[in-house]
Amino acid sequence: MFKFEDLFRKVGENFSVVWVLVAIINATVSILVYDARVVAAFLGSLLFWCVGIQCISSCVLHWYRPTADKIAESIGWAPGSPFQKEVAAAAGAFGILGILCSWISGDFWTATAIGASFMFFLMGIGHVLDIVRTKNISIYNAGSILYTDLLVPVVLIALLILWKMGY
Repeated sequence: MFKFEDLFRKVGENFSVVWVLVAIINATVSILVYDARVVAAFLGSLLFWCVGIQCISSCVLHWYRPTADKIAESIGWAPGSPFQKEVAAAAGAFGILGILCSWISGDFWTATAIGASFMFFLMGIGHVLDIVRTKNISIYNAGSILYTDLLVPVVLIALLILWKMGY
């Protein structure tokens, strides 16, 4: 039988994939309805949803208890770590930049895409190192976040290059 709590749990465990799907839907609507350029639509949408909204969400969830403690445990960290506030601050900073990409483009998109890609990719490498060194396969360390932390930056940089080339 279908249970909403199971759906909410799955969405929570795969929040980064949800933002990717929302970005794809948003870009597709922009292309089909508003005749937006394909590369710009996908780049702008990923910057807003996967950098902006996802990072603001991460900031809030990593900062405030009791959610912060639950997330720490789901990553395999000890609850109450002051390091979590630093993760929240960095995520919040990039979240603001991602949201501002809706109003500011050009080199601002370039800087945001490069900075966020660097942060996400290194977070992904951190997850891989944690898995290898400590066998930490907690859901927020070895789940879908691992894949989006590594793949979203690659897609962002590829789209950024194409966008800079005029596509």
